[in-house]
Amino acid sequence: MRLVTEITKGRNNKLYPEDIAGHDWYRFVLSFPPHLVRDYASQFARTSQKRLLDPFCGTGTTLLESKKLGLPSVGIEAAPMAHFATRVKIDWSPNPAALRASARRVVRRTRAVFAKFHTPEIAQSSFTGGKAANRGLLDLPADAKALLLSDSISPIPLHKTLILLDQIRQESRREVSHLQLALAKALISGIGNVAFGPEIGVTKPKHDCPVLAPWLRAVDRMSLDLEFLHQLNGNGAKVYKADSRAAISKLEPRSIDLILTSPPYPNEKDYTRTTRLESVILGFLHNKTDLQKIKRSLVRSNTRNIYKGDTDSTAVAHLPQIKALVDEIEERRRLLRKTSGFERLYGTVTKEYFGGMARHLEHVKSVLRKDAHLVYVVGDQASFFQVHIRTGRLLAEVAESLGYAIQDIQLFRSRLSTKTRKYMREEAVILRWPGPRTAIAIDGLKNMKRTPVKRIAKPQNRYIPIMEALFAEKFRTGRESITFSRDDLERISKRLRINLPKNFWDVIYSFRHRVPLPAAIQNTAAKGKAWTIKPKGAGGYAFELAPKRSLRPGASLAITKIPDSTPGVVALYASNEKQALLSKLRYNELVTIFTSVKCYSIQNHFRTFVAGIGQIDTDEIYIGIDKKGSHYVMPLQARTEKEELSPAQVDQAIALCASKFPTLICRPIGAQFTGNDRIALFEFEQSPEGVSIVSEKHYQLAPPSDFTPELLEQYKKRLSTG
Repeated sequence: MRLVTEITKGRNNKLYPEDIAGHDWYRFVLSFPPHLVRDYASQFARTSQKRLLDPFCGTGTTLLESKKLGLPSVGIEAAPMAHFATRVKIDWSPNPAALRASARRVVRRTRAVFAKFHTPEIAQSSFTGGKAANRGLLDLPADAKALLLSDSISPIPLHKTLILLDQIRQESRREVSHLQLALAKALISGIGNVAFGPEIGVTKPKHDCPVLAPWLRAVDRMSLDLEFLHQLNGNGAKVYKADSRAAISKLEPRSIDLILTSPPYPNEKDYTRTTRLESVILGFLHNKTDLQKIKRSLVRSNTRNIYKGDTDSTAVAHLPQIKALVDEIEERRRLLRKTSGFERLYGTVTKEYFGGMARHLEHVKSVLRKDAHLVYVVGDQASFFQVHIRTGRLLAEVAESLGYAIQDIQLFRSRLSTKTRKYMREEAVILRWPGPRTAIAIDGLKNMKRTPVKRIAKPQNRYIPIMEALFAEKFRTGRESITFSRDDLERISKRLRINLPKNFWDVIYSFRHRVPLPAAIQNTAAKGKAWTIKPKGAGGYAFELAPKRSLRPGASLAITKIPDSTPGVVALYASNEKQALLSKLRYNELVTIFTSVKCYSIQNHFRTFVAGIGQIDTDEIYIGIDKKGSHYVMPLQARTEKEELSPAQVDQAIALCASKFPTLICRPIGAQFTGNDRIALFEFEQSPEGVSIVSEKHYQLAPPSDFTPELLEQYKKRLSTG
């Protein structure tokens, strides 16, 4: 056949494995791309002894590609149509010639029935949708037909499809599932009046259309693919129809080495609508009760599958970043005066979604082997009043709170939001499961022993035991400064059999910028004081006691919205949160706005040596000029949402100014993301009591549509009061 001849010509007239589009037998628009499976499988599952899991397997791309690669795999899918598609696609048992012969038999019988039904009266009837014009046509039961999108299939094509389906079901059990899947493909690619963009929609109804031809094309494609797939030694693949939040009982404990999946995103897309036409016609949905049962088994991601009694949100009730996001959605709703039932549920959808993902991540632990990797491909969203939901980052933080280690968040692709005109990131969140572990407890900082624990909220930083042992060795009651060197750290790490990184600076940087010193160390500090780490000359450092000061952003400060001037390409490719923060500060001139002094960035990642202290670095140096001609130097330290500025860093920034810019007025600045495009800016001063915040403002970068007359009036009142 001409179709087969065209398909068999690959690059250079050869057939390559990637040319076999087996997932094209049936798939959703914007489905999980096959190359991602190959890329991450080659990175994390290089041998046939590794087993993959796709807990949101959809139409089975991960399982199909894994089977091609010879990797055993298992999938979980709650939607019956998607589960059916996956089950058929990983079944390579039918003989291609037998499949084609079966299709020819079906065609002969179907044409005979067509001839019987197609009387001249029916053939000449005009398409009106009325009962009289459609008398004698086969139709769906009323309860099932009520589930279809209006006009998603016309009466005559539906009539012919039902005849074809009846003839397919008379074939042998081995081929019938593949023939039905080919019909599902034909329904959405030509027989029905549906289109995707990416949400499903209905096109102009057609009076009649071919039914056998598109179905035969799908069968031909299947048989061609099966001829190639029979040459592969594909390992076993299984798929279970179950809720991914509680399906672990179907899998063996400690049997999975890699999770590779693309779960739903929090938005207003009802995923059951995408497969509604074929689900009803093939008999997976009969009435509203069936539909509700399916929706209840899915992670809550849109307002159409929120139900009274849902409790997934309790799994993330303790996470402030989720609460802050929900509060922002509610605040935007009130500001826009949106009161419909669906709009009131946007905040509920958000917390139920992340709660459902938390439930899934908690349940899946029992099937993961130690050091198993997890790759979740998710996308940012702005469906709820244009509030930016950073799905990947938030999912990573949920996973981290459950004991997973965040390995990376990689940009997969981006798309332009039609509502906000901003680029939305689709990212691969890469996690690692460290397995059951032990925590190090220090008894009086002297007698170190290992105590098994059942669960700890976060994976242990491998530098923590090094720091605890070093401090325990050198600490003496009453001391307020404890010096140490690189040699000390190397000696302790060898004793504990913990490898130091090649970049030794990362150990010190970790406790000065990313994480607090361990509680076992801080508990020895006098009341009102805290231990910090400070440089002490070339290669030297010291634990030093300093007044305890919190430099975290205030929770109750008013937020000032600023029109976002960040170029889309910069927002798209900023490599990490800190780099993104520095870019937003520059492009939106936030330092100038905050200080009321015209500021210019002269260097980022500024690093220098200061006598008596050693190496000092700061994230950015600004130079400012005020209206009277005074010159300022503003060393700026940037922090991500989970990090905290320390007084020691401010002290060093002031020392840097005194050493390198002695004639300029020093104004140390801090900047920190606080979530949802909100940025806190601080100005510090040094006093006998220690470092203090003298000024703090919170800003939010927002699209022009946010600047309503009510908001501008609110800002005008601020000016009049002061």
